Amino acid sequence: MFIPRMWSDEVERIGKQRCTPIGYALQGIGDLTGFVGLLALFGMPVYLAYAGFSGSFRWPLLWLLAVPVLLGVVGWATVSFSWSLAYRKRFNYDQERRVSSWVENTQERTYTFDDWQAEQTHRAQ
Repeated sequence: MFIPRMWSDEVERIGKQRCTPIGYALQGIGDLTGFVGLLALFGMPVYLAYAGFSGSFRWPLLWLLAVPVLLGVVGWATVSFSWSLAYRKRFNYDQERRVSSWVENTQERTYTFDDWQAEQTHRAQ
């Protein structure tokens, strides 16, 4: 819920980006939201302890403990929605062959490791 998803391969990441640019952006936003929730998960107890030692603690401040969980749920939901956008286009990543494939306008599209290597060679020149 809090930890961003790691891509299996650069081909999978770029394949999803080409399949659904909006879904790819949403995944980045959702991962960032979850990460902020993880930081808040560690930061809120520290803040509450500080408030306790400084004498400014009030019992309603305990509601702040819900913020990290809420951020984690929002991040998870955003990432899940981004993947549903990709699955609507029948996005699939074959790890053995290193091929991302999806359907766009009834035509199957693919992005392969060879495509990625060609792009890297083209950029180096």
